[in-house]
Amino acid sequence: MTKKILLIAACLFSFGLYAKSPTSQEIIQQLLRNAHGGVELHSIDGRTSYSGFAGTGYVHYFYKEKAYIKPEISVKWGEYKYSNNYHVKTTSLAVPVTVGYQLFQEKLIGMNIFGGVRYEQILHSSDNNNSAGKLNTSQAGLTAGTSIRLANAFSINASYYYGLTTLFRDGSGRISSFGFSFNF
Repeated sequence: MTKKILLIAACLFSFGLYAKSPTSQEIIQQLLRNAHGGVELHSIDGRTSYSGFAGTGYVHYFYKEKAYIKPEISVKWGEYKYSNNYHVKTTSLAVPVTVGYQLFQEKLIGMNIFGGVRYEQILHSSDNNNSAGKLNTSQAGLTAGTSIRLANAFSINASYYYGLTTLFRDGSGRISSFGFSFNF
């Protein structure tokens, strides 16, 4: 399963790079510029929990430096709470691919909107009720959001995620979440 994730991530990054051949310096600058960290607040059957994440991505503009595709990769860790005070702690690898559009960019402020898909592979889990074997370790969903860029130096991002798959193999535990992140 880990090989599949690495293959998907490599394909997505290759797709983002295919139109022009950037130098290794440009790639490193992009990955550093798009390094981010944040938190997601999940809701599963009315119970709120959280995940933290850190990662990076690559932006490829395909229309007038306005429209872009952005494959990313993030490491996530956190907790999912669900019925009867049960919870599952997880460590996972998330690969979102979004398409975005820069609405405006002034000297002090700019704004982008974006939407796309996210695949997440749960690599490790532990729980307090022996349900880890029932966990659906492959997660997929849709995401949409906005990014506010301040002084062309850092961004504050807000997004919404809706899970197309459920947390458990029996079809229970549909996840929706709000994400907040920060990057330079």
